[in-house]
Amino acid sequence: MTLKKLKNIPAKMPLMCIALLYIIPILVVFTNSLMSQAEISRNYGAVYDVFDHELRGQTHYAEYSLIPENITLEQYNTLLFKTPVYLDLFLNSLRLALPIVLLQVLAGTLAAYGFVAWQSRYKEIFFCLYIIVMVLPFQATLVSNYIMADRMGILNTQLSIILPWGFSPFAAFIMRQSMKGIPYSVYEAAMIDGAGQLRRFFHIALPLSKAGLAALVILSFADAWAMVEHPMIFLKDSAKEPLSVMLFIIGQENIGLIFAASVFYMLPAVWIFLYGQEHLEQGVRLSALR
Repeated sequence: MTLKKLKNIPAKMPLMCIALLYIIPILVVFTNSLMSQAEISRNYGAVYDVFDHELRGQTHYAEYSLIPENITLEQYNTLLFKTPVYLDLFLNSLRLALPIVLLQVLAGTLAAYGFVAWQSRYKEIFFCLYIIVMVLPFQATLVSNYIMADRMGILNTQLSIILPWGFSPFAAFIMRQSMKGIPYSVYEAAMIDGAGQLRRFFHIALPLSKAGLAALVILSFADAWAMVEHPMIFLKDSAKEPLSVMLFIIGQENIGLIFAASVFYMLPAVWIFLYGQEHLEQGVRLSALR
């Protein structure tokens, strides 16, 4: 280890401690998923009794344990083979998240290219007006989205979730920031060679904005995968709800499954983040600089 790296260790220690604070809950969930049903009930079961007024004074705090007494796959066996409703909810989450990501990529890249290629003194003003919707809180557009879904006859369907999320201004914002780094002279050279708008979009804008596109896919998937409020309001049929909504109910019905269900729930988001971490960092960095 070089002297320069040794000097950097004290400066990195606070960051390492902060990172550890974020890792510990994930580690607890994973290790607890390897515990038996009896151990889970013994450690966490009595915590639910706090809400029962007749049992006040007879309860205790949760006993968080990092290392299981006996490692077992009992939770996973029950979850995957004895509780098929979990897999249905998992598929519901995929049916919502994947179309949302696809629609955001399609609509966001086209809108971003329009803001970049359109040469007008007013385009920045229009872009600011477009982005205002992005900074509005979820509750500000909830009523209008609900009324629109009701009039379109798609309430209590997955389209009532996919359409509002799929046309999120965030996608256009991050892709526009990425495409702004492409010199306009590149587009002018393509125009001289006879390239039309679609050819410039597919052969110039998209290939040179891969980092922003990867960041958009990762962030939009993580956002759609963790949605809770929208499905609770727009979907009246519990069989259509994603796993993010029903995860708490699974824990109420069988506390021993909550950790295994949480691990499987985290896997898609963690996998896509680790797979595209480098592109995410580069895309966010470029978006911030432009």
